Amino acid sequence: MKVCVFGASGYLGSAVYQLAKNDPEMDVSGTYLEDPGELTDLHKLDVNEPESFSGFYKTMQPDVVVWSVMSGSYEDELINEGLFHLLTHLTPETKLVYLSTDFVFTDGNGPYTEADPTGKLPDEHVWSTYANAKVKAERLITKELTNYAILRAGPIYGKNSLGKRDERTEEMIAALERGKTAAYRDDLIRTFVHVEDLADAVKTFISNDRKGIYHTGPKQKASYYTFMYKMAEQLGYNTGLLEKASETELPDEEVPKNTALTTEKIAKETNLHFRTMN
Repeated sequence: MKVCVFGASGYLGSAVYQLAKNDPEMDVSGTYLEDPGELTDLHKLDVNEPESFSGFYKTMQPDVVVWSVMSGSYEDELINEGLFHLLTHLTPETKLVYLSTDFVFTDGNGPYTEADPTGKLPDEHVWSTYANAKVKAERLITKELTNYAILRAGPIYGKNSLGKRDERTEEMIAALERGKTAAYRDDLIRTFVHVEDLADAVKTFISNDRKGIYHTGPKQKASYYTFMYKMAEQLGYNTGLLEKASETELPDEEVPKNTALTTEKIAKETNLHFRTMN
């Protein structure tokens, strides 16, 4: 099976790439844009460049494509160009595994099932480019393709197989080691998923014939404050330096309050295990 991981140099993408490379039944290729990181066998590619993309894709001819490319404030460009290029090349026999987000639920009244409607943020909202691009991507995929799996995830944490940790935890560690406080919101409820568990879910959907939308992660839900408190405790840091952040927001910066995901579907249909923060 030929697998191509677009965005294989990233925090999640590299974990997916490494896990797939360890499977002797998978012939895996991966791409990066600027820095391949610890991986030395990736292909440099700007997915937004149509000619380069087309040449690379026709050379690889993958059976399964994993889209783990993320671009934050440029996510709309990534969807309008990069993902669009991909969709024009996919055949019905080629499966797409697309990494999406809980941020498609912009009204913040979770927990959400896979069948719940997604929404968009106003254009002037600070998070609109990212959230609305992800919503657009999901709608494009479900409209244009039949052979796909969209995996939605909340905040991703933990060390990946290359030893890279999520930025949120790294920043907390840096603050606590300097004796500084770290503050987190207690009103924002999420489903936190470990990076290696999510990578395992991606690999599972590379291999299986499941299609559709799936929410990833454990049953456990937590606020950012509660989760990071447990993280600090688990790592052996002084939890007395953890504080609850202000919940005051400007209208165009308001974050959806509860985007927790209901994960019964993936638990029922696969043997995947998602760890919890005890």
